[in-house]
Parts: sequence; C-alpha cells; structure tokens
Amino acid sequence: MSFRVTAINFFIFLRGFIMPIQKAQMHRLMRIAALLKENRYPNSETLVREFRRIALEEELEIDCGKKTILRDMKLLENEFHCPLAFDRVRNGYYLKHHGWDFIAPALLDENEMLAAVIGARIAEEIFPSPLKNKIRNAVDYLLQHNNPDFLDAANMESLSILSGLYADLEPKIFMTIFQGWQSNHCVKISYADWQGELTERIIEPHTLVFYNNSWYTKAFCHLKHQPRTFALRRIKQAKLLEHDDFEPDKQIISSVNPDDFLGFEKVENVKLHACNYTLDRLKSSPLHTHQIIHDDGTVEIPAVAKEVLFPFILSQEGNAKLLEPAGLKAEFKAVLQKMLSAY
Repeated sequence: MSFRVTAINFFIFLRGFIMPIQKAQMHRLMRIAALLKENRYPNSETLVREFRRIALEEELEIDCGKKTILRDMKLLENEFHCPLAFDRVRNGYYLKHHGWDFIAPALLDENEMLAAVIGARIAEEIFPSPLKNKIRNAVDYLLQHNNPDFLDAANMESLSILSGLYADLEPKIFMTIFQGWQSNHCVKISYADWQGELTERIIEPHTLVFYNNSWYTKAFCHLKHQPRTFALRRIKQAKLLEHDDFEPDKQIISSVNPDDFLGFEKVENVKLHACNYTLDRLKSSPLHTHQIIHDDGTVEIPAVAKEVLFPFILSQEGNAKLLEPAGLKAEFKAVLQKMLSAY
C-alpha cells in the first residue's frame, strides 16, 4: 500500500476556496486553461464550437452554450484566481501573465470514489493519528470535486469495522516506522520484550502488517542479524536514519502470511475432531491455509503453533478435541490440569 500524503496539506488549503465541480465542467475548464496557456485567444463562440467538436470526436459530454462558457470563465477567474483578460482586437481571452497554473482536482468515476470512501472509512478504524486524518482529509478533498450518486443512498456510518485498532500507539513512533517502510530507510528503535526489558536496535522495516487488531513490522534486525517481527506497541522510541537506506527483501516480504507471521515454532501433522459449530469457525478462520476438513468432522492441520492451537481449543468449550500427535495431546492435558488446580 502507498499513500500520497505529501500533497494533502495543499489539497486541504484548496478545499476552502474551490466549490464542488461536476466532471463535464472540469473537462471544459481544463480545455480552456490549455487554450489560454497556448495563447489561442478563445472566446465564447470558438469554445462552443470546440466543445461541440470534442463531444462528437471524443464522446465527452461537454457540449454547452455561450452562457455556460461565460460562467466557466467567471469560475476560472474567481475560484482558481486565473489572471484573465479580454483582448478586443483579437476578440478573445488571454492570460495577463503566464505564471498561473491551473490546479485541477482529480476526476474519479463511481467505482474509484467508492473505493476511496470505503478505504477512508477503514483507515479511520485501523490507522492511528495523524495518518488516518491525512487519508480522511484527502478523501474529503476528492468529495468536494466529485459527486458520486451512491452517496445519495449510502450511509457510511452504517459501514462498521469491528476488528479495529485497540492498541494505544504513539503517533510519532508509528509515523517514523511508516516513513522508514515507505522510503526504505533504517530506523533506530528502543524495543521492550514481553517482560519489559529494553534493547536498542537498528531495523530495516521491510513490511508493515495489521494483524489481529495490532500493527507489526517484519524487519531485518541488525542486532540479531536476521528477520524479526516487532509489535509497534512495544516500540518505546524510534528515530528515522535518513542516511541509512536498504533494498526491500522479497523473501522477507513474501514470508508475511497467516500461517507463519509471528514466527512461533510449529507442530506438524495435527488432527482435531470438531462439532459443526467449530467446523464453521475453522472454515471462516482456518488454523492453516491448507487444512483439510473431512465429512466425519476430522480436521487435518499441516502445521500450527501451540500458542495458536491451545487458545483456540479452549475457546471452543469442549466442541473441539485434540487427537494427534500423542505428545502434543499429553502437553495440552497437562495445561488443562494446571488450569483446574487453580480452581
């Protein structure tokens, strides 16, 4: 994923000055601006003919009359600050100076706007500030200049993302990791393990991953000289190393998958027996992408970590039974006995 965040502040500035514009009108404004830049001295009559020609040859719905042309000229002058003037000798409009640039808003179709609006809605739930605000502002800017029909009936507040961001991330730390990933620069971090012990590391953030309602980066760690997965919520300090870049590692990037993301040690050839309720859960949230579910309720799992399997079986409240391997079954039984002894 990538985000055009550098131009957003400029877009926000423009948003307060430019009124909503329909696609046909924007096409006309772009053509008029081009003719003015080329010193073609267009006027209402020549533009009517030009737009009629374009409508026929390019199948764009921009055919219009003189009154519409005059309104477009006023819009260019008032809203886009075009240094417009009329030359009576040449009978056409011209630019009083050529330092003016016509900044045209993006014109998107219905599908593109739908993707942008839904993307912003998801971003509000899974990205921390300030990135989610920048994405939201960028889409708000697009909506100022595009008026998709689906928004007449759609209620975006009813589009819910229940698996959102729950961890409390420090915005500056997230953005530092984000910038390192985006620009392929190393980041110096202070990282706390699950016991709270801090270590100083330099990492290459090859990936940025939203997994189980938390943000991670699978990075190459210079301290351990191997790829490691870091939970962003455990990073206490982060500094972008602007003069220390890296080449993206395709092997690290491709290793990010549901079966092996967190890097736990796996147990191979695991078998379960489950009732229909649990089988339904396994179909929607498999323990392995290549698991096999048989008609008799037996589930074959090529490989799975105990840290994933044991909590899943416990959550099924007896509706899933571990069958194989025997050693893993005995280990799970010991865990159950330890839990019972606490009560």
